[in-house]
Amino acid sequence: MNTSKFKIFIIACIVALFSLTTFVLAGEQPVAIFHAFDQNYIDVKSYVCELPKQGYSHVQIAPAQKSNPSEQWWARYQPIDYAVIEGKGSESDLRNLIKTAHGCGMKVIADVVFNHMADMDEYCDLNFPGLSKNNFHPRCNIDYSNRESVINCWLGTLPDLDQTQTAVQTMQKDHLKKLLKLGIDGFRFDAAKHISPDIVKKYIDYIDKESKGNAWNYLEVIEDSGTSAEDYKWIAAVTDFLLYSSMKDAFSYGGDLRSLRVPKAVDDSRSVTFGRNHDNIPELNVKAINPYSDRTDSYLATAYVLARERGTPLILNWDNYDNAFIKYGVAFRRIMGERAKSGENVKETVLAVIENPTVLVMERGSQGFFVVNKGTDKFNITILDMTLTNLEGCYRELRNNFNVAIERRDGKKYVTRWGTRDRGGLEIQGRDALYFIREPWSQCQTR
Repeated sequence: MNTSKFKIFIIACIVALFSLTTFVLAGEQPVAIFHAFDQNYIDVKSYVCELPKQGYSHVQIAPAQKSNPSEQWWARYQPIDYAVIEGKGSESDLRNLIKTAHGCGMKVIADVVFNHMADMDEYCDLNFPGLSKNNFHPRCNIDYSNRESVINCWLGTLPDLDQTQTAVQTMQKDHLKKLLKLGIDGFRFDAAKHISPDIVKKYIDYIDKESKGNAWNYLEVIEDSGTSAEDYKWIAAVTDFLLYSSMKDAFSYGGDLRSLRVPKAVDDSRSVTFGRNHDNIPELNVKAINPYSDRTDSYLATAYVLARERGTPLILNWDNYDNAFIKYGVAFRRIMGERAKSGENVKETVLAVIENPTVLVMERGSQGFFVVNKGTDKFNITILDMTLTNLEGCYRELRNNFNVAIERRDGKKYVTRWGTRDRGGLEIQGRDALYFIREPWSQCQTR
């Protein structure tokens, strides 16, 4: 090898090593994120240490910057001054919340709103603290089929910040630095698709530098005719509205759960997944994005999200409290993650053991499985062939605490016990979801 080629080889190795190091240092992907939507920091502090007991690793809080003082939830997404923490709590309130969360092993994700400012009458001249009219794009109506328009035009009446301006980038980085110094562990970037990917990358790079690679970040990217998740997923995790649409079709009335055997979704194991979020709720937003006509369908979709190996589940605070099986899905996900770290097979596979549009069975390797019935009637079969699956042994259902046995008989595998020794097969009530984890075989012999 001549000298010049050797130098090129060494440089390539250094670049590769640097890239690998950056990946390794990236903040650990959350098990599940509890979205403390529109809640005061003091209130979140009062219960945050209950969340890790359920299985959550992260809590996402409302935007911290001083914003439109209206009590409406959307006012938090209309910034006035990034240098001041005010709205859902003071800087002291936020510091105390973070300290409490860290004390019980929870990490905190901050929601940041960098694309635009408030449309209040007193700021109609665009004279916000630290900014001038030159720091905003001229007003124009968005054409969602045109990327330049999506990036440079106003969101309705909300003044659009010109992110190429040094003053704007400095202001935003100062806000990130303030939150990192308070102990924030990661960020959600609101309306990220309305900011150039190159600029978003600069902010993520800044976070990585200031946090020494320990922050975990994701971007709100709602796909449309001119914007794809592919435009941003190379920067950080993105919201998976593709999977949301797939699930909405499958779990809604008339949909077929067999379509989820190979669901349409963002091709990224980090993507943030959800049965619903605040953008999909008509009671919150007159322009709700593809909402469910029956919100209980979204609970079943959330159960499915939590059963999967891929993705980063984001669970709305209301849904966690309103539905019995969701919190057990969080526990299931944590257990599967722990077993994966121990080297166990927890690969996600939707099984074809039942040909039914309303019932879905998913295995997680040999370590667990999930069953959901979106129908209103109980589903009940007495024989279930599991020969072509990885499942075998004894499994316990987390919420109802009953055992299931999968055994070999005459060269095949069957569910030989479902709750009691008197029956095999599968039984699940209507509108329900069940999570099973593998247990020692002795548990099925003694109970």
